[in-house]
Amino acid sequence: MRRETKLMHYGRQPLPGPANPPVVRASTILHDTVKSYRDTKARRESDDSVLSYGRRGTTPAHALMAAIADLESGDACYLFPTGVAALAGTISAYVGAGDHLLVVDTVFPATRSFCDAVLPRNGVAVDYFPWNATDLSDWLRPETRAVVVEAPGSQTFEVMDLPKLTVWTRASGLTVIADNTYGSGWLYRPLELGCDVSVIAGTKYLGGHADVMMGAATARGDAVAPLRRAVLANGQTLAPDEAYATLRGMRTLNLRLERHQQNALAVAQRFAARPEVSAVLHPALPGHPGAPIWQRDSSGSNGLLSVAFKQGFALESFLDRLRLFAIGSSWGGFESLAMTIDPAASRRFKYDLPPGPMARFHIGLEHVDDLIDDLDAAFDS
Repeated sequence: MRRETKLMHYGRQPLPGPANPPVVRASTILHDTVKSYRDTKARRESDDSVLSYGRRGTTPAHALMAAIADLESGDACYLFPTGVAALAGTISAYVGAGDHLLVVDTVFPATRSFCDAVLPRNGVAVDYFPWNATDLSDWLRPETRAVVVEAPGSQTFEVMDLPKLTVWTRASGLTVIADNTYGSGWLYRPLELGCDVSVIAGTKYLGGHADVMMGAATARGDAVAPLRRAVLANGQTLAPDEAYATLRGMRTLNLRLERHQQNALAVAQRFAARPEVSAVLHPALPGHPGAPIWQRDSSGSNGLLSVAFKQGFALESFLDRLRLFAIGSSWGGFESLAMTIDPAASRRFKYDLPPGPMARFHIGLEHVDDLIDDLDAAFDS
């Protein structure tokens, strides 16, 4: 069955019945016999879809777990209340006191904050490596246990060669955790490229409507058991309403991403033609250094792009003049967003980033001509 069709049928129950799994709000699950209670507790140890207690999810969460696991080509998926919780919980599943973690330097800033502020207090050493490294021997220690990657890189969209890197990590016995929020399981599937765990902030494209907070971690093979143990021990779960909204949003994931891609490429080309702009960062644009690898490993691009403006450009004033682009964090919803960024501020390695003030844009589902008119009007004013 093709992926487009699967999106319509995830969670489908025997007919007659609702098209979407109903919201089931429950903490305690009642039994009429002790035997039934004991049997349920025994079955849930090998089957995460067993309805046993609210902390382990109810009907919509179980359907969503199965859907994302299939979308990512994984063996099991676990849910979290936010994307950052999913990243922090996943990393913690594979490293502990005395271990060493390697993290790509272009990682999502919130992931960096967790690695810098929390992991050292728990006895985990952290080192960063440049995004274009495919052999991490220079950073490897005897106690290295895991590697965190993200492709494209956060804010600046550097494209890692994950198939080449994961050949090295497998030979070194390391677990590779990928932040796959950009690709969201549709455009990019890190597990098929050799990674062991793929984490998605479903707050973004899975939900797609700027009204859900959630995260998901999908693992394969031997990586499943440590993740499952950590999730159950820490009581991580997702509320049924959020699970329902995320699964409902996934029905249109492919259609929304097609429009986000079309609009973003058109806007990127418009930015590139403006004299005020020094560079446009987008992994699918011709001339992007990672475009050949991204074309090889992905099925498309989303609505994100970053723009470097020439020195002296009044960026904040320009953003304030926009009418269809709101100023705000996050992305992946239907709406267009803009925010100033300074990606070099926290990175350990020096990259060939364009000079001048920078902004990240999320290109939403509005008519692209209206978005371009809005940008042109802000430039002209």
